[in-house]
Amino acid sequence: MLNAAKQLTASFHAELYNLVPEDHLLRKIHALVDFSFIHELVEQSYCKYYGRPANEPEMLFRLLFLQILYNLSDERVVQEAQVNLAYKWFLGVNPEDAVPDASQLSRFRNHRLGASQVEDVLKHVVGQCIDQGLVKSNAIILDATHTLAGSQKQRPLDVLRDAAKRLFRVVTKRHPKLEKKLPQLPKVKSDQEDAERILLIYLATLGETIENLLPDHEGAVTEKLEIAKQIVEDERLLSSKGVLSAIDPDARFGWKSSTKSFFGYKEHIAITEEEIITALEVTPGSTDDGKQLPVLLEQAKANGIDVVEIIADKAYSGKDNLEIMKTETISPVVPLHPVVHGGGERQEGFEYNKDADFVVCPAGEHSTRRAIQGSKKDGRSRSMVYYFDIEKCKTCPLQDGCYQPGAKSKSYSIRIIAEHYKEQIEFELTDTFKERIRRRPIIEHKNAEMKRFHGMATAKYRGLFRMRIQAYLTAFVVNVKRMVKLKEQKQLALR
Repeated sequence: MLNAAKQLTASFHAELYNLVPEDHLLRKIHALVDFSFIHELVEQSYCKYYGRPANEPEMLFRLLFLQILYNLSDERVVQEAQVNLAYKWFLGVNPEDAVPDASQLSRFRNHRLGASQVEDVLKHVVGQCIDQGLVKSNAIILDATHTLAGSQKQRPLDVLRDAAKRLFRVVTKRHPKLEKKLPQLPKVKSDQEDAERILLIYLATLGETIENLLPDHEGAVTEKLEIAKQIVEDERLLSSKGVLSAIDPDARFGWKSSTKSFFGYKEHIAITEEEIITALEVTPGSTDDGKQLPVLLEQAKANGIDVVEIIADKAYSGKDNLEIMKTETISPVVPLHPVVHGGGERQEGFEYNKDADFVVCPAGEHSTRRAIQGSKKDGRSRSMVYYFDIEKCKTCPLQDGCYQPGAKSKSYSIRIIAEHYKEQIEFELTDTFKERIRRRPIIEHKNAEMKRFHGMATAKYRGLFRMRIQAYLTAFVVNVKRMVKLKEQKQLALR
């Protein structure tokens, strides 16, 4: 049951708070940021008339804030808050008062904030930045970063064994009479060559048995069964990486480069030039960065930003994104992929004769005909394909690496740049573009800050639902830190 917010009555021991320095970061945050919005945000997730009186939502939210600000676990932040005067002052409790335990913190995060619109915590802090005149930029900078799944370090064999144990346990707890009818977990050693396959077969058998015995299963049983199905049906399961999906089924593989992959999630963020995060989207690691531009744009606008310019890397330069920015009269400071500028990959030694409109090969032979490939309707860049006399190619002394024996044709393609790409190529050559694109790297500092200081390098919890909560709370914290910095800079400028 949630009561109305109440004012704390200071005790005799409250004088101890005079020991907290006036320039302490938490004092600056308390003076600058209004946390009271959280009461209304989570109100609908509480029962109004029944149950024990709940702890103040604002106090619990402030405790979550401390946890992320100082990168602590649930248990550790409670321990620290119990003995740290600055923490207790920030929470609004008396020095002798107890703070909520870790289980309450977890419930509030998942069942109160999670059940509400956790995205609104970002909306509120951006609104406060705008109201205080800290955001004046009309440009947003886009980028994505990754967070490793919390299961990354667990061995595949252990993950399979844990998934089987959880499924077995939840069924026997709710239906104890079925225990003898379920297949027993086989004893396998870690160094057995076929250990993973044995446990995989057992998990499949256990799942089928439970579905036959409990056709109307629900709740936790259904949840654990779904995880078992995903494991068994995943074609990557026999590889050491694929089995990791057993512990975090929402996580996916993504690529940091052409040679480095990761297993986890992506955070797609938009920031202003003042380095205030205005939009955030959390997805599995396999998601395409560029496709999140419309989502981030709409969220930034909904959070109060009048967007007139988008600065991003080449991942966001797709045809659809350029069309959206053109429609909304937004300046696209987004470099095109090099393949667009170059017209695609070129074979060395081939030269295009513009006047004669044919291509000359390294042996001096020119193309005999040409044809356009691609559709006019899809708006993509089409290609002009130039064809050579295959009979000459068969006897050419330079055919190694150029002509494949048995091929029915030899062609050479030149990309025909679509109109929307032509406009962007011209814009890229301007001084305005070159100057504005230099602002893009500031978002990389923000990504690094969230990872290095606030725990976003690795997911603290499992599942996309909890990853979203972690990401939005972290964005709230780094925005508040930035607010303090911007406020101090503003005050110095007025002196």
